[in-house]
Amino acid sequence: MSTVRATVLASAATLALLAAWTLTGLAGRPARVRVSGAWVMAPTAARTGAYFTITNTGDQADELLGVSTPDASSAMLARHSYAAGVGRMTMLDGLVLPAHTDVRMTPYTTNVMIQPSGLLPVGRRVRFTLVFRYGGAVRVTAVVVPPGGGPAAP
Repeated sequence: MSTVRATVLASAATLALLAAWTLTGLAGRPARVRVSGAWVMAPTAARTGAYFTITNTGDQADELLGVSTPDASSAMLARHSYAAGVGRMTMLDGLVLPAHTDVRMTPYTTNVMIQPSGLLPVGRRVRFTLVFRYGGAVRVTAVVVPPGGGPAAP
C-alpha cells in the first residue's frame, strides 16, 4: 500500500470516528447561557449594584467578560467577600460559569457595580448587555427595586 493511500485511509477513518462521536452526543454541547432575574438596587450613593441569574445549560463552561448599560457611566464585575466581620469588594476581569450551573448574583456574592449617569427611581427599567466568551452578547432588562429589595420586589 502506498504512503498516500495509507494517509487518505487514516484521515477518512479519523473523520468517520469524529463524526460518530459528535452524532452520538458524546462530544458534548457548547456553553448555552440564559440571563434572568435581573434587578438593580435603587442607588443610595454614587454607585449601586445590578444583579442577574445566569444559567449555563451547556456541557462546556463559559465566562462573563463584561457588562454595559446606556444608563451608567461605568459597569464593573465585582465580588464581595467578608473576613473577620469586614466586607471587601474586589473587581473581576471575568466570571466563570461552569457547565450545568446557575450563578446567582446577590449583594453578598458577585454583582455588577454601576455608576448611574442619571436618576434610577424605583420601578425604572434598565437595559444591560452581558458579553460572554462563547455565548456572545445577551441583552436583558432589569427593574430598579428599593434598597433591601430583590428580584421578587415590584
